[in-house]
Amino acid sequence: MRLVDRLVRLWTVPLPDGDGAIAAFRQVYTDPVSINGADVSATSLLERAQSLQRALSDLRIELIEQIETPDRLVIVFWQRGRHVGTLETPLGEVGATGHEVEVRVIDVLTLTDGRISAVQVVSDNLGLAMQLGAVQLVQPRQSP
Repeated sequence: MRLVDRLVRLWTVPLPDGDGAIAAFRQVYTDPVSINGADVSATSLLERAQSLQRALSDLRIELIEQIETPDRLVIVFWQRGRHVGTLETPLGEVGATGHEVEVRVIDVLTLTDGRISAVQVVSDNLGLAMQLGAVQLVQPRQSP
């Protein structure tokens, strides 16, 4: 199975707690892996994936673009699902809304010995927060 397919599966197919799930992450990622400059353990990655899977039902990833070299993989994708549980965002937690949401994400992945050793990720968190009603445009005040 291609690396990108294994990666998508890790984030979209529910994994149980325990050593088997952590081992699945260690087959795809180094432990730790650098994410936007911060070291993240395989255990933390598993917890992030499980949290996302609890927050979004019918979680799916649609690849838009993929560029691969021997030491880099760049993917651009839509991440979609129904918001059914608490979602952790950079602005804080957002309780379930029942809304169908989508967020565009760009991952630049550094590969070492066939595994992901670093990730630079950019996602449209503002767009997601707007879809969830967590933020909204404030109209400017009218001058008297």
